[in-house]
Amino acid sequence: MQTIEFHGDQVAFGEAGVTDEERAAAGRETLAQRNQALLRGNRRRARRRYAQDLPAGQDFARVWRRRALAELRPRLTGGPLAVWGEDDDVLHVLWQGPNARLVSGVLLPMWPVKGAGDLWELSVRVRHLDRAVVGVTAAPPGGRPVELVWHGPRAGPAPATAARLAGTLVTREIGSVHLGERRAITVYRPPGPIRPMPLCLLADGQAAGSYARVLEPAILAGALPPVILVAPHAADVPGPYPDGRAREYLPYADPRRFAAHLAFVTGEVLPGFPEASHVISAGFADGAGFALTAADRCPGRIAAAVGLSPGLLPQLLDTSVRVPRYLAAGTLEPGFLDCARSLAARLRGAGIAHRCEAWIGGHDGYWWRVHLLAALTWLTREHLPRSR
Repeated sequence: MQTIEFHGDQVAFGEAGVTDEERAAAGRETLAQRNQALLRGNRRRARRRYAQDLPAGQDFARVWRRRALAELRPRLTGGPLAVWGEDDDVLHVLWQGPNARLVSGVLLPMWPVKGAGDLWELSVRVRHLDRAVVGVTAAPPGGRPVELVWHGPRAGPAPATAARLAGTLVTREIGSVHLGERRAITVYRPPGPIRPMPLCLLADGQAAGSYARVLEPAILAGALPPVILVAPHAADVPGPYPDGRAREYLPYADPRRFAAHLAFVTGEVLPGFPEASHVISAGFADGAGFALTAADRCPGRIAAAVGLSPGLLPQLLDTSVRVPRYLAAGTLEPGFLDCARSLAARLRGAGIAHRCEAWIGGHDGYWWRVHLLAALTWLTREHLPRSR
């Protein structure tokens, strides 16, 4: 076990695949014990930062000050999760219940509220918080995730979202020779007759419905050409990282499984859509790694790629493949934003068409939906002329 610095905090870092239960059974110090021992010093540093401005070039920092329980508990009138802004540039997250992991928005651990027993908190100073949108999802152990989306007072309007789709959204399973199992895919077709149109191949198909509800209003308004959304579901194989999803999406996690999944998509899924005039691969987080690598390896089949919050090692991007790429990430996920900018630098150096955008927010579905719409609009309008 090591102690490392993570965004200003001292945190415990253990061996991959080893649980705290296994450490305790072996008589070893657990991650929870080490992090508890580090908490006092982390609070002291975060309290000092509360009185300081953000350093130049830094987009966020954890801060902390002691708060009275009478100040915090009234915030939870709407449920176990509360998110609010304060002092113009500080975002607060409050959770009631067993310690939950934040899986979207600001990916920092919450700390126990002193004297509460059932409250957990996170405070972050954010540059340009008034223009931010932050989707916070708390995932309690063994429970259902709870999500809230906080909009800064000067944040842009949310994209139009269809309450009910005029097109069709269908999920079905297909038997895959390459995967050796059945796998679900979700398909969205815009209203109107079947005709040649671009196809967006979206990773993590379990979320396809939320993306379709953002794309359809733009299609009906004429801002986005009609697009088919074809979204194979991610592998549901939990476990220590790399889990089943990462093994299929990242070429270096498990090269054989990645190749099998790519063959499944290109050889078993896409042939079922002969009306596709172009294929645009797209994904977020690990799914962005798949989208970008699929375009590299199948340039004759995939015409463009979209990587949102990408984690692909920049040196793996094949700049001999000239397809356009759209990249984006948030200011509250610096590792992903650094990766997007490094990928863009490689494309720029090779003279390849691309866009690289940064949103004021974190690692969450709100921004992925916003930027998938922006990416498809840019690609279909400017780089896939036959789809106009």
